[in-house]
Amino acid sequence: MNIILLGHQDIASLYALDRVIGLLPEHDYSVLLSRDVQSTPADDTALARLARADADLCDRFLGGQIRGAVASELAASPPPSFSSPNSPQGLGVLEELQPDLVISIRYRRILREEAIAIPRLGVINLHSGILPDYRGVMATFWAMLAGEKEIGTTLHWIVDSGIDTGPVISSRREATRPDCSYLANVLGLYFDGCRMIEDAVRAMADGRDAGGHPQPCGGQYFAAPDGRDVERFEARGLALFDGSEDAQITYQM
Repeated sequence: MNIILLGHQDIASLYALDRVIGLLPEHDYSVLLSRDVQSTPADDTALARLARADADLCDRFLGGQIRGAVASELAASPPPSFSSPNSPQGLGVLEELQPDLVISIRYRRILREEAIAIPRLGVINLHSGILPDYRGVMATFWAMLAGEKEIGTTLHWIVDSGIDTGPVISSRREATRPDCSYLANVLGLYFDGCRMIEDAVRAMADGRDAGGHPQPCGGQYFAAPDGRDVERFEARGLALFDGSEDAQITYQM
């Protein structure tokens, strides 16, 4: 199949995209990334330090110090920035690539109906949270702050411009590790989470229905945390990152 991978220039997305390609090497891929205008802020807030640590991990991952099956290929030919998918130019890019399927992992743009309609088999998204309880941004952060015993990933269809609202294909849960950082917990989700993508893609490639059922009512949408939220997070003895996240990636290869 011809597959477009939509991701973001952060370590969790790069690791997950790399893992998907490694699990499903028989398909043809185009990788497109959303990128923030300023990815490494200079101030000294905890969130800024997290962004700088993430950027350093991206450089090391693509530079070969920590890498997966195809990270060197991504580094040799960096994926283009794709931050306006619903613009005439963005729609033109999608149409030119003629995708059978679009897979989104941590892509930071909302796809509108015209973009969603382009791939023959549709658009699926791997969300790093349990739906519908934790929709939105940094779901693992909010779950850890709430003291949840389990975190997880949800694979769902994108059928409209709603955020994390589409029919659920499958989900995976694992125990929260409060002794590890937020970033390490996030990275840990994608080792098994990408297996759901593998199962769904293999089903579609074989002409089978990948499934999907409507989400139950309820749940909550979470925005990005602010400084006060981080203070509450750290007051619980939790850390955004601790410098050992590369070991999480290396262990899971």
